[in-house]
Amino acid sequence: MRRRVRGIASSALLAFGIAGCAEEKGVIGPPGSGPFSPQATAASIYSLRFAPDNVAIAHVRFISYSLGLTSSASRVPRAETRGITPTTSLTPAFVPEGITRAVAERTLRLSRGQAAVPLFPINFLGATFVYDAGFDAYVLDGSLGGAPQNGVRFIMYTLDSQSRLPALPLRPIGFVDLIDHSDAVSTRLRVRALDQTASNDAVVADYVVDGAFGSVSTGIIVNLIAEGFVADRNGRFDFALDELLETDDAADVTVVSLVHEVVSAEGTRVELEVDGDLANDGSFSDLAYRFDIIGTAGVTRVDLDILDDRQDGTIRHGGAVEAVVGGTVSAPTFMQPGGGGFTQSELAALDEILFGIDDVLILADELYWPLGELFGVR
Repeated sequence: MRRRVRGIASSALLAFGIAGCAEEKGVIGPPGSGPFSPQATAASIYSLRFAPDNVAIAHVRFISYSLGLTSSASRVPRAETRGITPTTSLTPAFVPEGITRAVAERTLRLSRGQAAVPLFPINFLGATFVYDAGFDAYVLDGSLGGAPQNGVRFIMYTLDSQSRLPALPLRPIGFVDLIDHSDAVSTRLRVRALDQTASNDAVVADYVVDGAFGSVSTGIIVNLIAEGFVADRNGRFDFALDELLETDDAADVTVVSLVHEVVSAEGTRVELEVDGDLANDGSFSDLAYRFDIIGTAGVTRVDLDILDDRQDGTIRHGGAVEAVVGGTVSAPTFMQPGGGGFTQSELAALDEILFGIDDVLILADELYWPLGELFGVR
């Protein structure tokens, strides 16, 4: 069963436990290339659901934990379940507390406009790390070279289909480079992954994640940006993500604005905008979602106003309202504009269209993972 998380606008909104909206609905144009078909529209974004499971993204998630950039996933280390003995010739890589302290210092310096410290400890720049099943973590291997001088390299492996961790026995398939392109204004991390199993090495991920943190008159402001592409057997996904959160301490709310664009494997472009307010104590959320799907099925727009869990909105195609959305985030309802209903297959497709919003938010959450805890949004 697919997870419905709408109201969680990626990593930046995850920390505030959101679910809501408020935006004036517009009419899209030009009209689509044909009559509205919920099934055709849902099919045009089918591959989008697999984007967060990209091999390189999954590796970066686990690497981030090894670096101490994020907290551990809730799971039992496989070393405990399989009785694996650590490889004694290798030593653990980063001390989580040390790297966390370093990035915390970077954030503080950024907020005060001071020169930022390096993202990675200087003694690990140019180093390569391998996965050690005994430690259930990446560890330094001094015998391997080729890593970027302003970053670190991690060997990439075939993943276990269930845990999304390196499968045992280990089978290397390439590498992931994390490169520090930060400056005095923002923390900028470049992620580049290469698949070396083909006859010609293929770049399967190349994107940057950029975060800036500062003070404003009302409180603090956080801006996260991600841009680039990832590709694997599920297809290629190009994206440009932009999230802005600004606290209003007097009103005890956080003002949220995000604009995400993803081009999926089918050639469909989706554009998601989210704007509104979140209570800092999590007591309420009031957000507006606008989700455009531009693909072979034509041009479809979803407008949703969500106050806490209740939702109200429309699905338009070629500018005409084709479905009225109600109910809750977890249990949506759909009616035709004139009050009629839909067939079971149409209802399932309409639900999949709304799930496309979740797919974009989950992808953003995964891409922002390395910088999420650094900027206090995880």
